[in-house]
Amino acid sequence: MHLTLRELQLMVLDKRSLAICVTAVLICTIAAPFGTGATPVPIRAVYWSLCIFSASVMSSAIITSAHRSQALDFLPIWAKSPVGALAFALVYAGVLVALTRLFFGNRPSIPGYVELFFYSAPIAVAVAVIVDLFRADEALSEAPTASPSDRFFKRLKPALGRDLICLSMQDHYVEVKTKLGAQLVLMRFSDALEELTDQPGWRIHRSHWVAEDGVADIRREGGKTFIVTTDDSELPVSRTYLSALRNDGVIKRFS
Repeated sequence: MHLTLRELQLMVLDKRSLAICVTAVLICTIAAPFGTGATPVPIRAVYWSLCIFSASVMSSAIITSAHRSQALDFLPIWAKSPVGALAFALVYAGVLVALTRLFFGNRPSIPGYVELFFYSAPIAVAVAVIVDLFRADEALSEAPTASPSDRFFKRLKPALGRDLICLSMQDHYVEVKTKLGAQLVLMRFSDALEELTDQPGWRIHRSHWVAEDGVADIRREGGKTFIVTTDDSELPVSRTYLSALRNDGVIKRFS
């Protein structure tokens, strides 16, 4: 259920999320809602920046964790985002209380934890549902692509091209190597292989896939088999997948 530091960095640096957060900070700094207009503009800007950017990171992390949590597998997929949003609101209300008291002190007009929770919970749930709907629309718009691999290659930098060498699982990421370079892609290894069903190649290990044009040689050592790729990497071949290489004549070709 945990998120890696790299995943959190991707959430923070996402261009669309950054644009939304910056716009929200500008609007709140100028409009000065909830009685914040009495404070100087620079202090107001810092306050709303901390509030909005912390909300963005925390909500993404908590809602993503809710989707991955095995404890919530009894829920339908559409219910996980609202549940995660409620969990976020419980935590974020405490953050808002701390930030508000830090910037404005214990004024009588400052709302307390319960009041802030009831303010933030409906908004958090509504935003989570809207985001899910947008993602569903994006998935539908991607569905009619020419081939399964088109969706995969959209995840890569255009400079890497489409001439694959191999894929390797790295924690929550897939390391993709092409003839022009390499890139880490945040996705499951099994999902990557599903999107590459029209690409000639073989899964050679639970953590490795090699393209047909990526095989430069086959090396054996101590009863183990290794594929040498065109970029001079060595990938282990497990016994589970060795038969597929034999059946396709790959082993014989390099014998």
